[in-house]
Amino acid sequence: MMARITFQKLDDHSSFFWGLLAIHAVVIALGLGAFLYMEHHGHIVTGMNNAIVWGTPHVFAVFLIVAASGALNVASISSVFNNLAYKPFARLSGILAISLLIGGLMVLVLDL
Repeated sequence: MMARITFQKLDDHSSFFWGLLAIHAVVIALGLGAFLYMEHHGHIVTGMNNAIVWGTPHVFAVFLIVAASGALNVASISSVFNNLAYKPFARLSGILAISLLIGGLMVLVLDL
């Protein structure tokens, strides 16, 4: 018999939590800086020209969208095949799949 898993709110905001939050903010700022750099200098910075129509953003967008389908497979294994070992990961894999899809679609917005 498997142990019962209880989800609970994280109440302790230690210095490790705030450090991870600061690193996350720095990564977001770097991403916004890269976005503005590409918007200002054009798609040539990603390796795109008249001969190469699929630059680096397109490759990342395809990867993120395919990774989202793979992340959602973990949630479907627990419900479709009734495999209880994957049940605790179902919520997280659903949120991860949505996040990956949003990221992939945001990368495609750069091409507009």
